[in-house]
Amino acid sequence: MDRYPRSGAIVQGRSGLQTYMAQVYGWMTVGLLLTAFIAWFAANTPAVMMFVFSSKITFFGLIIAQLGLVFVLSGMVQRLSAGMATTLFMLYSALTGLTLSSIFLVYTYSSIASTFVVAGGMFGVMSLYGYTTK
Repeated sequence: MDRYPRSGAIVQGRSGLQTYMAQVYGWMTVGLLLTAFIAWFAANTPAVMMFVFSSKITFFGLIIAQLGLVFVLSGMVQRLSAGMATTLFMLYSALTGLTLSSIFLVYTYSSIASTFVVAGGMFGVMSLYGYTTK
């Protein structure tokens, strides 16, 4: 029984792998930026905050939709077109921003920014390390 199907694309050579990983990190960066923008926008727009947090059903519905997208993306990623996978990933990023927008109500902007800078810096340094070493 083969637990790891080989239906995915095979990346040839180191330069091919580097290009592939650069694209992966690029898409993750876009997703994180979209999540951050949506969270900031929602936290600064009272109507959006009322929509998200005025009802437990709405809030938990967003979380369930977010989890549903995770299952769809992880289970069907090989069968989805690139456009559909990108759309679902962006939708997931936006939903994550909505559900995480409450952190702007709990923590100060400076603590959020410093945490983001430290985490982003470590992500960047480790990416560079992995990209340049064997």
